[in-house]
Amino acid sequence: MKHVRTQSGISLTGISCALLVATAFMSCKKNNDPDPRPVVVKNAGIQIVHTAPKVGDLTVEIDGKKLQDKLPFLNPSKGYMNLPFRNESILKFAQDGNKVIVDTKYQFNDKSTYSLFLYDTLNNNKVRAVLLNDNPADPGKGKTSLRFLHLSPNTTAVDIDVFKGSDSIRLVNNAAYISDKPDVAVLSPFKPIASGDYRVKVKTKAGTTITTVLDIPSVKLVEGKVVTLYLSGLTKASGALGVGLQLWQHR
Repeated sequence: MKHVRTQSGISLTGISCALLVATAFMSCKKNNDPDPRPVVVKNAGIQIVHTAPKVGDLTVEIDGKKLQDKLPFLNPSKGYMNLPFRNESILKFAQDGNKVIVDTKYQFNDKSTYSLFLYDTLNNNKVRAVLLNDNPADPGKGKTSLRFLHLSPNTTAVDIDVFKGSDSIRLVNNAAYISDKPDVAVLSPFKPIASGDYRVKVKTKAGTTITTVLDIPSVKLVEGKVVTLYLSGLTKASGALGVGLQLWQHR
């Protein structure tokens, strides 16, 4: 090939090659440089409640990272845990260290708060989970914000009456077990109720026969608090596995 030379004696072909090498070098340098844009970390708050009877302590993972170890049945209330998440995050719950019994995906919103309730029995070696949106806002003067969940797998629908002095209120009417397709939009909201000490009766009905399965002399609803009441355990079981009414405090 005929080379055209400049006055300096350098071939134009050589210059072209040098330019190509320089361009390639700059391109590689740009690709290797760190992305100057800041990484936006999304965070939510989450409380996890283990209500699945006959299921031992659980390990909780999100996107492959351990969030909590040894989560016990009917565990005591803790504050919201910080939850760094992706647009769609995978939550796994394992029994005995490695036996995964819940493996599900959730979408969270930045700076929102949630409660995740594990429930049901180990049918098919799995339990169920329901993620509820929380709104732990101040319920107002003299009020407590409250919601109810029926999480006792073999207990029929319940009515709950609360008594304060000579007054009584039907707090829950014919609430059924939330089953495998819970309606999150219906279950999530809290409703205000006057704060104070209440006697609580949980009743079931079969035909015309009404049975009081729980008669609790005093449940204290503290002013300004946000709570979930939930039915736990199993009918005809005893001790911690028996039917009980639990109060889970969110704030």
